[in-house]
Amino acid sequence: MTSKLLPLALALLFAAGPVLAQPSGGFHLYRSTVSGKQVCSQNPISPDWVKQGGPYKDQDCKVEEKPAPARTDLPASPLDLAPKPQR
Repeated sequence: MTSKLLPLALALLFAAGPVLAQPSGGFHLYRSTVSGKQVCSQNPISPDWVKQGGPYKDQDCKVEEKPAPARTDLPASPLDLAPKPQR
C-alpha cells in the first residue's frame, strides 16, 4: 500500500516546491513605537512596530520597488467599449 502512495507523495512534493519558493513580497521599513528605532524587514516584527515605507527590493531598504507599468499594447477592455446607460 505504501509503495503505491510513494509516487503520489513525491509528485505532490515536487509540485509544491515552486509555490513554497516564491518571494514574500519585498522589504518594508518599520519603526518602533517604543524606541523610535527603524529596521528593514520582510515581515512585521511585533505589534509595537509600525510600517513606515516600502516595498523595497533590497534588505537595506534603499532601492524602491517600482510597480509594473500598465501595458499599452493590449486591446481595450470590453467594459470600456460597452455603451453607457443614459441618465
